[in-house]
Amino acid sequence: MKAWSFKTTRGNSFAHRLVLSLAILAAASWTGAGPAQADVDEAAEATEIAAHAVPIAPPSGVLRVGERLKFHGRWLGIPVGHGWIEVKSLVEFQDRPAYYIEAEGRTNSVLSTFYPVHDTIRSYLDAETLQPLQFEKHQREGNYRADETVTFDYDRLLATYHSELNGSTKEVPIPADVQDIVSAFYWLRVKYTDPSQPITLPMYSDEKIYHTTFEPVRPLMLEMRRRGVIPSLLIEPHAAFKGIFIKRGRMHVYVSADERRLPLLFKLFTPWGLITGIIDRSCLSSSSHG
Repeated sequence: MKAWSFKTTRGNSFAHRLVLSLAILAAASWTGAGPAQADVDEAAEATEIAAHAVPIAPPSGVLRVGERLKFHGRWLGIPVGHGWIEVKSLVEFQDRPAYYIEAEGRTNSVLSTFYPVHDTIRSYLDAETLQPLQFEKHQREGNYRADETVTFDYDRLLATYHSELNGSTKEVPIPADVQDIVSAFYWLRVKYTDPSQPITLPMYSDEKIYHTTFEPVRPLMLEMRRRGVIPSLLIEPHAAFKGIFIKRGRMHVYVSADERRLPLLFKLFTPWGLITGIIDRSCLSSSSHG
């Protein structure tokens, strides 16, 4: 284990909705705990403690089948729902080993009375590269409905989008190193070996390719109520489409500095107020698989 020191910077770019989607995935649709979980989700606040050097372990290098991460989210400090993401199994898909991933997010009973959200994602990732093979999304958000599948063809360098609702199909050219919101979530945790340096990933989202840069801001000790003080890294994502930065909101992502690189806390600063997603404390145990 080695200690890194980061130059303290203040990001002034804004991230595209794609970056929000990454938080949505990790916090499973920007949601937090409902009334039945209020005793657990009481710990939505966190405090940064400055540190010049934080010990950072190398990433584990592998996904753990059975790992289930649960999240709670708030809008302006108010609980609005909950969600989870899980590495379900290692399977054969398209004649290769692949990780099968599921994620789900839904609003709590209070918010659901006037704006119910229930989103489900199913994804297959190449077990060696952690790149996406197929991405399936089912959205139920208020009156909005979407059921879509994206299949990635690395021989033809095409992503094929298909809507199950209207039957439409579209092919989108992709780079050979493309990621999507699910694969990037795991790739950054498992294969991002030098978090002192920024990294840019080409990411498919909404039938477009966004070049998303993950910029390290600083190491710190993150004090999380009822969760303890955790050595952490603060990362700020920035997304661009065709070289133009997208100004849709600023995000801070806090990840643990151990080999698991757990996403601990998300802060999304929007014109409608602060949206946060925080990891469930049951996921912080080193032996926990959720």
